[in-house]
Amino acid sequence: MINYIIRRLLNLIPIILGVAMVFFLIFNVIGGQEKYLYNLLPAKSRTAEQIDFYRSKYGLDRPFFVQYFDLVKQMVTFDFGKSETRKLPVSTLIKRHVPNSAKLTFPAFFFEIVISLTLASLAAYYRGSWLDRSLTVISVIGMSIPMLVLIMLGQQFLAYRLGLFPISGWVRGIGAVRYLVLPWILWCLVSIGYDIRFFRTTLLEEAHKDYVRTAKAKGLGSRTIMVRHILRNGMIPILTYVVMEIPFLLTGALLLERFFSIPGIGDLMVNSIASYDYPVLKATILVYTLFFVGFMLITDILYALVDPRVRLS
Repeated sequence: MINYIIRRLLNLIPIILGVAMVFFLIFNVIGGQEKYLYNLLPAKSRTAEQIDFYRSKYGLDRPFFVQYFDLVKQMVTFDFGKSETRKLPVSTLIKRHVPNSAKLTFPAFFFEIVISLTLASLAAYYRGSWLDRSLTVISVIGMSIPMLVLIMLGQQFLAYRLGLFPISGWVRGIGAVRYLVLPWILWCLVSIGYDIRFFRTTLLEEAHKDYVRTAKAKGLGSRTIMVRHILRNGMIPILTYVVMEIPFLLTGALLLERFFSIPGIGDLMVNSIASYDYPVLKATILVYTLFFVGFMLITDILYALVDPRVRLS
């Protein structure tokens, strides 16, 4: 098992190097480098000499591969220097914004999974009933409505007209919860449709297997079979599904952070793109990459624990 984990860790190295290469090529090919230098200076002092000075200061006049290895070094040491637009170290900005994204995404994700699994279990238990059909319809409707539409409706009716929640804003500490409740609700409304459909299908597949028929032949009740057998054995694909969703949490939170003025990592990334803040942009992309590959590694390890054949392959 240890050898398998080491192999998976080594496989992450070319992924991170590839992300660095793609980002570096895009930044240089589309002219982002020149835009960055252009926006560093006020209009009155924006001269060719000043632009050349900053190009030399940040090593942007160095050979192609030297610049690329400088980027890789920054990613390894997580030292991206200072943000020119915010006048703060990039590491400080990341430390400030990542916890805010975590406060938004992880509680919402937890509520989403608990609610979806509960409703999917009820739908599978009462298969073919009005409850099952109603949950199926609600799931399809939820899958059909984009996040942006729900955000606009939530802010318009729940926040502005009814005054149940703040429209947007942010404070530090426990007071941030009042600004997070509406984004949590909207997150769940968007996501539970997909989850209910998947969880219900998984549980129904388990319900037709031989061990369920054996349990019925022994005289066990339907509820006992659902809780002790079907739900327990169905947790293997469900757990895999849940873990594979985690890397996309930061991406899914981007719209919510922008519309509700939550200073998370997604909001920081969008602002860095708008202001051509190259050091911050590099750091946020690294955070997204590490978050994604880290949880994909956890998924692979869970696969290996559940199915030893994965290690042999």
